[in-house]
Amino acid sequence: MRYVTVESVRRTCGIGSSEISDADVESIIDECEYQVERFFNTSFTPKEIIEVREGNDTNRMVLRNNPVLAVRDLKINNSTEDPANLDISKGSGKIKLNSNASNSIFVSSTYKIIVKYIYGFLEESSTSTTIDTDSTAGTSIALSVSSETGFSEDDWIEIYGMDGHREAAQITATDTGEITVDQLVQTHESGSTVVKLQISEIFKKLMNYACAIAMVARIVGQSYTDTVGYGLGELNVQKGEPYTQWRETASQLIKERDRLMSAIKPRPAIM
Repeated sequence: MRYVTVESVRRTCGIGSSEISDADVESIIDECEYQVERFFNTSFTPKEIIEVREGNDTNRMVLRNNPVLAVRDLKINNSTEDPANLDISKGSGKIKLNSNASNSIFVSSTYKIIVKYIYGFLEESSTSTTIDTDSTAGTSIALSVSSETGFSEDDWIEIYGMDGHREAAQITATDTGEITVDQLVQTHESGSTVVKLQISEIFKKLMNYACAIAMVARIVGQSYTDTVGYGLGELNVQKGEPYTQWRETASQLIKERDRLMSAIKPRPAIM
C-alpha cells in the first residue's frame, strides 16, 4: 500500500472490519492502486527506471515516463555521458544535450541510448529550507542547511536554485543543520532551495474513493443470501429494497471519484 491505508479507506466508506477483514481491504487497495496509477500513465511516488532507446541523430530526446525528477546515468553508443550535461524539462520528460556534453547528438544506432532516471508525479510540501554552502555532485552528499526540521530519513526532496540546476534525491540521514542525500548529479549553489516532496493530496483522496467504491461493491456482492422481507400469514414486512443505502453510497462515491479524476490529467504516453 503506497498511497492510502486500511484506516483511511474505512473512514471514507464507513465499512468496518466485521463486514470486510483488514486482509481483504489490503488486497482491494493493492488492486486499485495499480489500476488507477496505470490510468494516469505515471507513478505518484518516485520510481527509478532504466530506459533503452534508439538514437535519433539530434541533441534532444523525450523520455517515455514523466515528470522526470532526476537523470542518474546516461550512455550514448556505449560512451558514458555526464547527466549534468543535460537540460531537463521536468514536465514533458524532454532531455537535451547542452554545450558541455562530450556527445553532441543521440547517435542513431540500434538501441544504444541507455538512460537511468527517476520519475513521478509529486507535489511540493510546506517543508523547505536552503543550503548554506555550495554542494558537490556525487553519492552520499551531505548538504549544510539552514534547518533540518521536518526532514526525515527516506523522504524525497527536490533542490533547485538560481543556477538553473534542479533535481530530486532521497534523504539517507539527517543531523543538526545537515541533510545527507543518496546522490546528486549536479552541483548546487549556496542559497538553493530544498523542499520536501509529497504525494498529491488530491490523488490520495482519489485513491480512498476508488477503494471505497470497490468496498461497497464487495458488500453488495456478498449480500445475496441476506433476508430483506418477512411474511406472517397475510402480513408481509419489507425492510426495504436490498441495500438501498449502499446504492446511494456508491452513487455519491462515484460522483466524487469522477470529480477528483477530472482534476488530474493523464500523463502523455511516449511509445
